[in-house]
Amino acid sequence: MYIPQLAQFADFALLGMRLMVALVYGWSGVSTLLKPKRLGFPPAFTIFLGVAEVAGALGIAFGVLTQWAALGLILIMLGAIGT
Repeated sequence: MYIPQLAQFADFALLGMRLMVALVYGWSGVSTLLKPKRLGFPPAFTIFLGVAEVAGALGIAFGVLTQWAALGLILIMLGAIGT
């Protein structure tokens, strides 16, 4: 169902969703950086994953290379599903 009166808020809705996704991935990345041994990978790889999550979150939050940031986060999550 399409409500024309709400179309003016579409940009705010997309911004809100981007910020929520960035918050979740940023929080996960920071916690991975603070406790790198909890994932069971070598510490250098775990730190790389944490930095990649934080960088992807910042990219999505600020709209910088958003599609590439999302692709990077998709690859990280596919790896998480595989483990």
